[in-house]
Amino acid sequence: MSTHPLDPIFHPRAVALVGVPSSDNDMSRGFLTALLEQGYEQEHGLYPVNPKMTEVRGLRCYPTLLDTPDPVDHVISLVPARVAPELVEQCVQKGVRSIHFFTAGLAETGDPELIEVERRMIERLRDAGIRAIGPNCMGLYVPRSGLAFMGGFPTEPGNVMLISQSGANAGDIIHGLGRRGVRFSKAVSFGNGADVRAHDLFDYAASDPDTEIVTAYIEGAQDGRKMFEAVKRCAAVKPTIILKGGLTAAGARAANSHTGSLAGSVQIFEAMCRQAGAYRAETMDDLHDLVIGVATGARHIRGRGVALVGGGGGFAVLSADAIATAGLEVPPLPEASKARLREFIPLAGTSVNNPIDTNAGGPEGMLRTLGIVAEAAPIDVVITNPMLPRQPGAPGPGGPPPAAADELPPEEHDERMQRAADRASGQLAELQTETGVPFVALLRGREVEGDAADRFQQAATAAGIACYPTVHRAARTLAQLMVWRARREGLPALF
Repeated sequence: MSTHPLDPIFHPRAVALVGVPSSDNDMSRGFLTALLEQGYEQEHGLYPVNPKMTEVRGLRCYPTLLDTPDPVDHVISLVPARVAPELVEQCVQKGVRSIHFFTAGLAETGDPELIEVERRMIERLRDAGIRAIGPNCMGLYVPRSGLAFMGGFPTEPGNVMLISQSGANAGDIIHGLGRRGVRFSKAVSFGNGADVRAHDLFDYAASDPDTEIVTAYIEGAQDGRKMFEAVKRCAAVKPTIILKGGLTAAGARAANSHTGSLAGSVQIFEAMCRQAGAYRAETMDDLHDLVIGVATGARHIRGRGVALVGGGGGFAVLSADAIATAGLEVPPLPEASKARLREFIPLAGTSVNNPIDTNAGGPEGMLRTLGIVAEAAPIDVVITNPMLPRQPGAPGPGGPPPAAADELPPEEHDERMQRAADRASGQLAELQTETGVPFVALLRGREVEGDAADRFQQAATAAGIACYPTVHRAARTLAQLMVWRARREGLPALF
């Protein structure tokens, strides 16, 4: 537990969902589904509120918030904006600690009357010592506490905290990185930020003992100086990656209508990140890939020498171009290393230059090749294909699957895919530890059986192996990590 004043928000003893809909087709019913999926009700109070129902999803439904058992620490507001002020009064009377407004249609509309309604509600909550998240947001995901705002989120806690002004982007980040093996300590979608704002959350992340990596999607900052100071505190002690939305005129207009944010210039935001020691992701792919980079052994890259092992001639040419374009190098292997490779790799149909193209010796030969390449003096990182079951007809050291998926019972197929993923990620992790050189796995969709690829990404991240879908994205991430480290000169070494 943290001593930060925001910490109680993330550990509520009971949650009330006020305005839970009677229809399963209503989007806001998803909050209840997500909490049940996380098992929140197994150790906490979970109280749906709707005067038109007495039961929902096996839970007793209460007429009003005031009718729910005590204590209720956290309220999720699913009511329309016109009803929200009345709910605020009930929260004050009930003595709750925090309220999340999924409720929209307030300040983000730009309507002066609705702006004033939001202002008065927040003022009333502050006077009562109640913190507010939103309005117009998805709220909290805290797997350790059993909180979630969408279905399908991982139930296991992790070490990454996400701060997002957008609920949709937050969901995409959690789902996308979750499929790649990342697990989250906390995620907050804070929308309009009428009370709890971005700088509050960066300040919290800096001191949260469960968080080791921080990433964020931000559209605008209500207080530039507080934002800079909070990001600076956070980035000094934890890798901090920020994607800024609203950098173009079109994006700025969209941000203003989305969360009421006034977006600043890219130059100012870039300067803030540089001075604070954070890194500005240019795209959503960059945000995902950089999180994978700092969460795995890729963060230890020390030089620009890249070895590419496997893939074929034409693929090797384009890959070498992609690596060089990212600002890295594909240096020739030393003659001594090539001589060691030629001891078991035939001359015909292969290449022991860099990139290395060989399937000689099957899986054992590939492991031997990778070890020799990683030990070569000019090599700082190795990019390679993991040894996984291949799609029918696809070449590679993993070989074709021993039996088609539809020929095996589902349980046996799942077990085989998991064993293959664990074995392949473990082999690369062992090489990474033995050589001290980062290994990066490349998953080319047309080659690797889909189920094996999905399982491998999960296992690889857990084992400390970065995994990317293309050489371009792998090389770009590695180059960005090196630039980021250089920019942090004078700050604590985090990676």
